[in-house]
Amino acid sequence: MKKIGLLLMSIIPLATWSQQQFTISGSVRDVQLEVNKVYISYASNGLNVLDSTNVSGGRYSFQGLITQPTRVDLRAKYKNGETTVVSRDLITLFVEPSQISIDSKDSFSNATISGSSVNIEFQKLQAAAKPFEPRTSALLKEIDRYKKQKNESALEQAQKQMDQLNAEMKEAVYANYIRQNPSSPLAFFALQQFSGAIIPNPKESLELFNLLSEKMKTSHDGQRMQSLIQRSIRASVGNSEIDFSQTDINGNTITLSSLKGKTVLINFWASWCGPCRALDPKLIQLYNRFKDNDFTIINVSLDKPGAKQDWLDAVKESGIGIYPQVSDLRFWNNAAAQAYGVAALPQNILIDAQGTIAGRNLKPVELAEKIASLTKK
Repeated sequence: MKKIGLLLMSIIPLATWSQQQFTISGSVRDVQLEVNKVYISYASNGLNVLDSTNVSGGRYSFQGLITQPTRVDLRAKYKNGETTVVSRDLITLFVEPSQISIDSKDSFSNATISGSSVNIEFQKLQAAAKPFEPRTSALLKEIDRYKKQKNESALEQAQKQMDQLNAEMKEAVYANYIRQNPSSPLAFFALQQFSGAIIPNPKESLELFNLLSEKMKTSHDGQRMQSLIQRSIRASVGNSEIDFSQTDINGNTITLSSLKGKTVLINFWASWCGPCRALDPKLIQLYNRFKDNDFTIINVSLDKPGAKQDWLDAVKESGIGIYPQVSDLRFWNNAAAQAYGVAALPQNILIDAQGTIAGRNLKPVELAEKIASLTKK
C-alpha cells in the first residue's frame, strides 16, 4: 500500500517537467536469497512516497508520477526474514519518465539498470566516489571502536579525519562533476552533496552555484539554495555577530548583543534532536569550566510551534537551565537559525568578547581549546 507523507528535507530540484509517469520492472530470479517483497521510497511534488509490492515469479514492478529526475531507493525483504544489510539489500538510482529495467544477480543490490539516462550520470558520481570507500570503511570501524571504548580524545581525532576525508571526496567527486558538467540534470544534486546541510565552505559553494544554468539558478529551489549559501557566508568566521532577541523559559527577552564583553557560544538544538541532547553533558562541562572567565552559552531551541512544554521538559531533564535558554518556537523558521544559515542540527557559533564570530561548528575538544584561548584561562 502506498503511503505519502510530508517531505521535511528539500527536494532535489533538477530539470523539471509536468507530472509524468515512470515505470520500474525488476527481476530477482537470480538472487541467492529469495526476495518476497520490495519497498520503494522517493520524493514527489513535495511529498515522501513510500510503497511496496510483492514479488511474483521472480519479478516486481512499480509505477509513479514525478516532475523531475528523482532519486529512488529500493529495499528487498526476504522470505526467511533475513536481517537487512544495506550493501546487499538496497538499490539507489535516479529515475525519469521512462521504462526502467533492473536485473539483480546474486544479491539484490548487484543490479544492472537500464532505461534511465539520468541514472547513467548518477553512476558516474558513484564510480568517482568508489576509491574513497576503503578509507571511509576503515575510519568508520575506528569510530565505532572508540565509541565502545568511550575513548573521547581518540574518537574526536578519528571524526576529524573523517571530516577531512569527506571534504577531500566532495571536492574530487562533486565539485569536479559540477565544473565539468554544469548543465547536467544532476549538477544541482552534486552541489547539494558538496555543500551538505551545514555548508562548511559557503564561498566555494557559491562559486559552484554560479556555474549552474540560469534556469536552475533562478528557479524557486535555486534561489532558496543561494539564500542559504549567502547567509552562511554572512555568518562565517571573522565576520561580526548577527544580533537577535528571543524569549527565555521565564518569558524574558534576551538579546545577543547584551552579552557583548563575554565570549558566547550560541548552541542551536531542539528537544527532538537526539545528537543535540547527547552533547548536553559536554556543554555543561564547558560552561562550568569557563563561566568565571566571562564565558556563557545561549541555547537556541528549534522546537516546533505548540511544543513549548517539550522544550521546557528537555531543559529540566538535561540540567541545562544553568545558562540561558531561548526560542521563538518556529521550528526551522527560528529567526536566529535563519540569520546564521542553520538548516541542520546540532550546530554552534562561537562569538568572542568583541562580537566577532570566532568559530563555527567546533567539536567539544576544539571548543575547549578555542574558548581557553579567548578567555585567557
